[in-house]
Amino acid sequence: MSRDDQADRLYREASAAAGLVASLASDDEVLLHDMVEGETSLLEAIEAALAEIDDCEVTVEGCRAKEAQFAERRNRAERRIEKVRGLVEQAMLVASLPKVKLATATLTVSNRPPAPFVDDESKVPSAYWKARDPVIDKALINAAVKSGETIPGVSMTNGRTSLTIRRV
Repeated sequence: MSRDDQADRLYREASAAAGLVASLASDDEVLLHDMVEGETSLLEAIEAALAEIDDCEVTVEGCRAKEAQFAERRNRAERRIEKVRGLVEQAMLVASLPKVKLATATLTVSNRPPAPFVDDESKVPSAYWKARDPVIDKALINAAVKSGETIPGVSMTNGRTSLTIRRV
């Protein structure tokens, strides 16, 4: 069953359950749960949806693991590039070849002017630092609004419904 078919099935079953609940108009949660379970396959559809969530979570974790492996592999390749470049530069210097023309590239060894190297950032005056773009502190805004403060440019949402899944 495709993911779209699963979503359609879940929606159809939820609609059927909503109609059943509306026709019962009961405040008894146990009775409603039992009726939905007995008259529809909504709970099975929800179980299938949870299985889909599990599959997606496994995929996410697998991708994270591969991303970490690829990052390490990339770092090794970058270090290898620098090492090989250094060896080529050293070989050209030893051979007194300031320029080498090949079919695929031309390599030139040249002296570069001195460049600044920051060895202690804490001693560098603030005039030589770039200011970062300001970032809104949403936790601070939330605390201020909860304490009754009105903040210009800030309004409150209506809240939202949230699904909590507790695994057994």
